Amino acid sequence: MDFSLDALEYYRLKDLLGRYVSTSAARYALDDLEPILDADKLDNEHAITAEAMQYLREHRVVFTDIPLLAQAIDKLAVAGSVLDVSEIEAIQLFLAHIEGLRMRWNQERESFPKLAQRAQRLPDLRDLSKHLRRAVQNGEIDENYSPDLRRIRRAIAAARSRLTEKLESMLRSPAYSSQLQEQLVTVRNGRFVIPVRTEQKRAVDGIIHGTSSSGATVFMEPLAVVEMNNELVRLQDEEQAEIARILAELTDLIQTSAGPIESARALSAYLELVFAKARFGRDFDCVRPDVSPGSLLSLINARHPLLEDNLRREHSAMTPISLDMDAGRRVLVISGPNAGGKTVVLKTTGLLALMAQSGMPVPAEEATLPIFDRVLADIGDQQSITNHLSTFSAHVLAIKSMLESATERSLILLDEIGSSTEPGEGAALARAVLEQFRDIGAFVVATTHYNRLKLYAETTPGIANAAMEFNEITLQPTYRLIHGLSGASSGLKIAERLQLPRPVLESAVAFLDTADVEAAGYVEELRRRIVELEQEKGRLERERRDFEDWRQKELDQLKEQHRQEIANVEKKLDRIVQEMSDRASRELESVRDESVKKFQKRLANAKAQATREVAREKEQMESSAKLSSADASRVAVPIKEGQAVRVMSLSVTGRVTTVQGEQAEVLVGNIKLRRPMSDLEVVGQTPLKLPQNVHVNISTKPLEKNEINIIGRRVDEAVEIADKFLDDAFLAQMNTVRIVHGMGTGALRQAISELLNAHPHVSHFESASQSEGGRGVTIVTLRS
Repeated sequence: MDFSLDALEYYRLKDLLGRYVSTSAARYALDDLEPILDADKLDNEHAITAEAMQYLREHRVVFTDIPLLAQAIDKLAVAGSVLDVSEIEAIQLFLAHIEGLRMRWNQERESFPKLAQRAQRLPDLRDLSKHLRRAVQNGEIDENYSPDLRRIRRAIAAARSRLTEKLESMLRSPAYSSQLQEQLVTVRNGRFVIPVRTEQKRAVDGIIHGTSSSGATVFMEPLAVVEMNNELVRLQDEEQAEIARILAELTDLIQTSAGPIESARALSAYLELVFAKARFGRDFDCVRPDVSPGSLLSLINARHPLLEDNLRREHSAMTPISLDMDAGRRVLVISGPNAGGKTVVLKTTGLLALMAQSGMPVPAEEATLPIFDRVLADIGDQQSITNHLSTFSAHVLAIKSMLESATERSLILLDEIGSSTEPGEGAALARAVLEQFRDIGAFVVATTHYNRLKLYAETTPGIANAAMEFNEITLQPTYRLIHGLSGASSGLKIAERLQLPRPVLESAVAFLDTADVEAAGYVEELRRRIVELEQEKGRLERERRDFEDWRQKELDQLKEQHRQEIANVEKKLDRIVQEMSDRASRELESVRDESVKKFQKRLANAKAQATREVAREKEQMESSAKLSSADASRVAVPIKEGQAVRVMSLSVTGRVTTVQGEQAEVLVGNIKLRRPMSDLEVVGQTPLKLPQNVHVNISTKPLEKNEINIIGRRVDEAVEIADKFLDDAFLAQMNTVRIVHGMGTGALRQAISELLNAHPHVSHFESASQSEGGRGVTIVTLRS
């Protein structure tokens, strides 16, 4: 596993992630974080981090560093060592924390299965925790834990009480009033004493245990209480011996669970690191990256987290980048002016690849990346005076190492490839290096100023250009990456804006190589076309939104009209039923002699007849409403093979031969058409049979031009439009047509290629020449 972690600032990223870590164990886990190569393990890491991000939206999880915990766990590994009370309390707090984690997700295992699964791996140490809580309370051994300790402490309390009472009685005695500095019992060297004036110390029989800082007072133990002090000290020693025995016992008990405790500590640190990733993902608006099983590298509005963190402190916003590479474009050459953001694109791509393979969410709207076996970067000045290497030599050695280790699963990042030497030789070397990486099959992103390299990328399969946009009026970069376009260095224009003397500028223009001038003109023409296409795309998108708004308004009005009509029918039904009931009541009074049973039968028949009449009227109204709704938004009719159908867009009938998903193949005379289900209407339930001497003649449908523009359309909508256009062109007996789809991210171009590969009317297709639109236009040759 070979990753350029230093060049891509992976360790600075760890420092940023470290802001979300509290415990020393989690910091060690963060230190061990590195890119993952196993696809299943990586998927699990992203899944549990995604659950943690979801959990943080509703709950709060706290990981707190417990003082002395690491010290206590380290002590357990040393034979014969005994934990003190504070260290046992640290173990006790940690066990409570572990139990809290173990139970936290027990009730929500269906909503957070990955977190619940990891939490259930925490060992059950509740019995040990209960034992320690019973032994240690409020920073000392609880006397209820040991009968001997309880007996000793009660004896100490009694002895201390007798001793203090004796000394206090002496302080109150008139015989001592002149010798005492103050009436106070204190403790020196573990013995209870009284304060005596220094000049009166010979008047008191006792032992001196200390002197005040001023020297005016001596602390004396009267001989009358020496034995009582001795008894108290003996009991205190006995207490400490019992405490030492209990601590040794508790240490042995903890020692038997040392393995599970260490395992719990490691798993708790892992969970803390997972939530650190989740908090980072929440604060930096990150998404879970998709792991590409094939050859797709796509970043939509991606941001470099370290750069964004710096800009946030300055209350500034950054411009995101979008990058798209696949099997047909595994090498990307980025050009543009200095300070235009080329190196930021390299670092963003490399660092986000490392983040994705470390199980971290990435700062982007969408991200899809392969699992790289190597991420190799040559970025910045690597000149080394110590090793006697020039900048160019250092770059060559770095590229040599990459060529020796790169595979088709590697990501190579090259900043200013071929620079720091004569431009002609540098461009030639850069082309040869890119050619070698292309043959290996690696993903490569390289930056350059060489026009020759830009032209090479434009004309070589598998290699694509991209440019960093630069506002030549304001002399400011926009940091926007534009695919399919090479960028100009704009050196002379910038010099002109900065008012370099006119003679110098004119001389510089005269010295320009003709090929460089032509290349600059080519770049300018491409830029102009890109701007026009972007404007056309915006116009079409606005028209599409306006149409959708109008269509929705019409449907809403139609639904409201139908609702009112149904309400009117229901009111009419209620009115008719009421009238029939009133009529029946009147008849009841006029035919009192009839039997009740016979009248009830007539009444039921009358009501039933009225209900049927109104129901028929309501059914007719609903049928009319359905027909009106169908005119506003047609619903596809289920169609089977062999059915006779009418192709509504062509006004012809035929027989369905095959049905594939939402499309069907229809035989009209001797011509087969492939049409969407929505364009077909069933005209009979049996296969189409024409009467004798009856034939179907299909007239060709004239087309105004042999080109269709689908820029700005959704992929499914564009494919349907292109499919219909090909059928119309085929019926119009056209030989070649043009489909304008633009370059964009490549999704639309890929979908059109898949359509053309399987289309029955297509003989072959290819991209247009550069003068006719290049890869943004596909030329289609139809079958004759």
